[in-house]
Amino acid sequence: MSDTNDHENIAGEHDSKQIDSQHIDIEEEHEGLIQSHGPAGWYSQADGRQRYWDGQQWTENYTPAAVTTKSAEGDGKPSVQRKRSSRVLIWILAGVTGISFIITALVQVNINSTVTAKDAVIATAHHARDVANAKADVANAKALVIENQLASVGAEIQTAANRAAAKIAADKAAAAEALRALHKGFTDKLESQLVKLGRGTKPNGTTVRLTAASCTVMKVNAAGGGTYSCDVTFSDGSSQTGTFTVPANGDWTRWAPPKK
Repeated sequence: MSDTNDHENIAGEHDSKQIDSQHIDIEEEHEGLIQSHGPAGWYSQADGRQRYWDGQQWTENYTPAAVTTKSAEGDGKPSVQRKRSSRVLIWILAGVTGISFIITALVQVNINSTVTAKDAVIATAHHARDVANAKADVANAKALVIENQLASVGAEIQTAANRAAAKIAADKAAAAEALRALHKGFTDKLESQLVKLGRGTKPNGTTVRLTAASCTVMKVNAAGGGTYSCDVTFSDGSSQTGTFTVPANGDWTRWAPPKK
């Protein structure tokens, strides 16, 4: 009988050690999960009590031990209800962890979306700036072409104006030269007639003839008729300046001497 009791005691101690080992494993598992993810609050312990976790570490605050329902055989093992509670707690902690991961992923997606939208706005602004610069370059190129065309046209106009002015000046010079030649012909004829036919009477009644004459046109027509200013020299060495008139028909032999 004593041997039987000893065997029963040994078996009981063995079962008790096994239960304690299971409790310690569950407590360590719960503690590891709570330390990794759990916020501050009351959490169930392996002995049925609840211990307060302040978010960083376990405190020494406990609730009274809950009544533990033994199995039908009375083997001292935790009840099915306690095992289910532990599993539920584990699943709850796992769910909280999953939700935390999901929220973190959503926040990251939102941040990435914001960054992408910002980059898109910046890219659009840069594109608009590049387009505006390209349009400005095209406008400047067109303006330069027009400016060069105007400069070319202006140069051509200036060249044509210069040619016209030169021609006008040449024509004026030619006309002036022709007029001088015409007047020279008139004065030559008049001077020749004066030397040939000219006579003068001195105050004492003595007649002298013209030996030299130099005339310039005052106002004449195309035939040479008109007035001339002439410097004449007489045979006695005297000289005189006077206005001589030639008939409108240019008859050089009928010139009129100056009036005294």
